Amino acid sequence: MKIKKNIQKNGFVKEAKDFMSLIDTCIIYAFLICMLGILPLFYENRYQFIGSIKYNVFAKTSRFFLVVELILIMIRICLYIYQHFKGESIDYLLDEIKKRSILDMAVMVYGVCVIISFLLSKDKTFALNGADGWNMGLYSQLVFVGIYFLISWKKQWLNGILELHLLSSGIVFLLGILHRFHIDPLNMYVELSLEYKIEFLSTIGQATWYSSYMCTVFAIGVVIFYLSKDLKMRILTGIYTVLCFATFVTQNSDSAYIAIAGIYLLLGYFSLRDKEKWLRFLQLIIVMFATFAGVGLLQRVFADRIIPLDSLSIFFSQSIFTWSVLVFSLVIYFLFKNMEEEKMQRFLYVSRKIYVCVPILVVIGIVGLIVFIYLNTSGYLLQKFNYQSSNMYLYFNNYWGNHRGFNWSIAMEAYKGFPFVNKLFGIGPDSFASYMYNVPEIGDKIRSYYPNLRLTNAHCEYLNSLICYGAIGLISWLTVLIGGIRYFYNKAKENPFMIAFALCIMGYACHNIFCYQQVCCTPFLFIALGIGESLTKSENFNTIK
Repeated sequence: MKIKKNIQKNGFVKEAKDFMSLIDTCIIYAFLICMLGILPLFYENRYQFIGSIKYNVFAKTSRFFLVVELILIMIRICLYIYQHFKGESIDYLLDEIKKRSILDMAVMVYGVCVIISFLLSKDKTFALNGADGWNMGLYSQLVFVGIYFLISWKKQWLNGILELHLLSSGIVFLLGILHRFHIDPLNMYVELSLEYKIEFLSTIGQATWYSSYMCTVFAIGVVIFYLSKDLKMRILTGIYTVLCFATFVTQNSDSAYIAIAGIYLLLGYFSLRDKEKWLRFLQLIIVMFATFAGVGLLQRVFADRIIPLDSLSIFFSQSIFTWSVLVFSLVIYFLFKNMEEEKMQRFLYVSRKIYVCVPILVVIGIVGLIVFIYLNTSGYLLQKFNYQSSNMYLYFNNYWGNHRGFNWSIAMEAYKGFPFVNKLFGIGPDSFASYMYNVPEIGDKIRSYYPNLRLTNAHCEYLNSLICYGAIGLISWLTVLIGGIRYFYNKAKENPFMIAFALCIMGYACHNIFCYQQVCCTPFLFIALGIGESLTKSENFNTIK
């Protein structure tokens, strides 16, 4: 009787919408619990086919929730049609559509480019699913876009989700650190040779996949530590931050250091807004290098237990450079902490003006490095100046960057031979291998270089995107990344916590210069994009911490 009165009072449509809103909230809650809480920790049979196993979990989970969400959308459409024929206004629906953000539009355009690329592919079965073990074909790409809109259109934020993410990722990072000291609580290393122990860690698997996940998600907890004024929260997120930096210096992927450099550059500029943020930024530098140095001490004390790491990781954990930067940072921190307010404000103002030049200097530095590598590799420096560096980072050949020299060269050679339309829109989602091995001159070179392996992508996300989605597809993807960084950075002027999502994108974008899309990082990027956009739509956006 009470329900009937409510229906009569509020109307059938409103009751139905309220009910669906409740179901919608439950769906998003359950989906994020599966993705942020369960997927990073899930494994079967230790590291055997762990990438495929995680992808199957991701695919089945996302398929279920997105199908349910599509059913709800269809019901909503029916309700709007019902309202229209009842003579009720649905102008508010048009207003909602008009309010779509630039990030919404960028993700939508990316999805369209992926579909066009698929339609142009020669092997549509391959392009639909993608390469075995990667599975980044049309299905996954559309799921990524769907995940973004599933989360981003939610206007009321879900309490507890970020806390769940910090707990889950914190466990992943802790296991990764323990594995680097031959401590194996989950028995993942049973019957595993040292060669594979170097390459695999935690519940993520391959070290490069692990660093991709780490660089994509860790910034959220670090930013909470950076911003929080609550002592308990500072302690908890401080522990999380130490875990992040400890696993950074032991994960054994050079790409991660490029990511953390990009993250610190962006956060440094953001921190020049006021004295408190600048001091918090310096604290993060101190915590990072103190953690690096602490890990280095543990490596020396337990030298018989550590997993051998590459030279760059050992450099940051055990060199005098790390201790020097740590001491210098401490001195600088206390100088700024005791600086007079007037001088501090002058420093911040001048620094903001100077910092604008940093991106230009970074670009100049990158171009200069590329030119130096070219001159060094071509023999020009040897011929003109009797100098040639044999440093593995400065001499570009097929073996450069763990064979990325060959991968990038063969990818560009293939792209030059594309028909014009494929140069614009690519040869199909995740269709790198499908195309390359079917072009005789390209395929023969790859088979000769990798006689016992199959090259499935360019090992550079942007070059791989150029091949798979073409120049226009690459531009659309860069718009999502660069536009997303700018979008959340601007939103951080209203709510500083939004800088976390800009840093997530920055970490992913920098890391994947030398990596690629896969199930342990790309879904989490779209989830971060969706959560960030959802928070900007929240009615209490300015008060969200």
